[in-house]
Amino acid sequence: MKTTTLAYAGIFGALALLATMIKVPMHFGNPNLGSTPVSVSAVLFPPGVSFATGIIKGVGASLWTGQPYIEMAAGIGDGCMALFTYILARRTRLDLAIVGGQLSRYVFTSGLIALSVSIFLKGDISLFGETWVAIFPAVTLSIIANTVVALAVARGCTDRMRALWGLSPLRSAP
Repeated sequence: MKTTTLAYAGIFGALALLATMIKVPMHFGNPNLGSTPVSVSAVLFPPGVSFATGIIKGVGASLWTGQPYIEMAAGIGDGCMALFTYILARRTRLDLAIVGGQLSRYVFTSGLIALSVSIFLKGDISLFGETWVAIFPAVTLSIIANTVVALAVARGCTDRMRALWGLSPLRSAP
């Protein structure tokens, strides 16, 4: 991996970890802005940066909260969301890529959290569906908040800023 790739992944990973601290406590799940830097990195940088950002977020939040069965699963799911967002960003408008990527968290992030909690916390894989439904409200609030903030941040990253970072211009339309 190139040094700049590692640096960008570290910076955006740290931002993602800090953003996880901005949360709304709920019964099961804590909607936060942790996936905003992951989404933004997915439309700005190569896929390695955005996937690493998700993993860094997961590791950091696991250490911060002491809930690795939730936060590592969320980090891996967000890394997968970032790869999906990256693919969408290459095929469609930036706005659609971010919205589609965030919506994919219902599958990637929620699915991995529900799987992890069902297996490691409850010890029963058959509770997957029940667990997924239980986290649905928290994930929905998180998706809404992260989509709004990620769209605002990504739109603010102009082509001039990208040129300063040595990146190619963003595509605004297919």
